[in-house]
Amino acid sequence: MIRALNIKDAARLAEIHAQSFERGWSQAEMEAHLQKDLCFGYGRPAQGFVILRARADQAEILTIAIAPEARRIGLARQIMDIAETELIEQGVDTLFLEVAEDNHPAIAFYKAGGFEPIGRRPAYYKRKGGRVAALTYRKRLGL
Repeated sequence: MIRALNIKDAARLAEIHAQSFERGWSQAEMEAHLQKDLCFGYGRPAQGFVILRARADQAEILTIAIAPEARRIGLARQIMDIAETELIEQGVDTLFLEVAEDNHPAIAFYKAGGFEPIGRRPAYYKRKGGRVAALTYRKRLGL
C-alpha cells in the first residue's frame, strides 16, 4: 500500500537510503524532510519511498529509494504514480530531478517515466574515487 509517510518512518527511511546511496541521509535529516516535504512510501514498515519538494507550480524529486530486497518489482513506479497524482492535484505542472550520470538504472527508470534530459552539472557528486556529473531532467505533469 502506498501511503503518506510520517516522523515514525524516519529510522527506516534512513536505513533504506544508506543501502541505496554512497552517502545516506541520517535519521535526523529524514525527520526534517518528513516535517516539511511531501513523502510517500510503500508498505509498513516502508520498503521504498520518494521525497519531493513542491513550490508553486514546480516540484523536485529530492530522493527516491527502494530497499534492496524490494527492487525490480515495480514499487518505485507505483510510488511515483501516486506522488505525481498528488502533485497535479496541488497545481504542480513541472517535476524536476537530478541523477548521477553513472546511475544507469535510475536514468532508465526516469526516461521510461516520461522525464526528458535538460542539462548537466559537471563534477556535481563527490565520490570516493572522484567526482561525477549530475544530469537534470524534467517532466511535464498532467499532459
